[in-house]
Amino acid sequence: MLTILLVEDNTGCVSLLEDIFSYDDIPARLAHVTSGEEALHLTATLQPVLILMDLGLPGIDGLETTQILKRDPTTRNIPVWAVTAYAMQGDEEKARAAGCEEYFVKPLSMRTLGNRLKDFLQELENEKTESHEHAST
Repeated sequence: MLTILLVEDNTGCVSLLEDIFSYDDIPARLAHVTSGEEALHLTATLQPVLILMDLGLPGIDGLETTQILKRDPTTRNIPVWAVTAYAMQGDEEKARAAGCEEYFVKPLSMRTLGNRLKDFLQELENEKTESHEHAST
C-alpha cells in the first residue's frame, strides 16, 4: 500500500487528517511524525508518495525540512504539500520557493483536501499504468 507522510505537531490536525483518510476512503496509509528531524530521518526509509508538511514545526521548521528533502537525491522527487496556518501575504510564495508543490491553509476543508488526495493518487495510478503499458510494448 502507498504511504503518505504527515509531518504535523498539532494533534487536532492529525486527527482531522486521519478522519479524511478514513471517511474519504483514501487508498493510502497515513504515517505520522511530529518534527522535521523525524521526517528527515524516516523519509528515505518510508519512501512516501507524498509528504504533507506543517510549516510551523518545533526545531527544524517545515520550510527548512522541505529544502533539505529537495536537495537530497533520494527524496527530491517526493512531492511536498504545505498544510499550514501560515496565511499571511508572501507565505505561500516562501513555501513554493522551498519546494512545496501545493499549499493548503488551516483550518482545512476536509472535502477539498480529500478530493485533492484522491486525484493525486489516481494520477499516480494512471502514470504507473501508462509506464507499464509502454514497457510491455
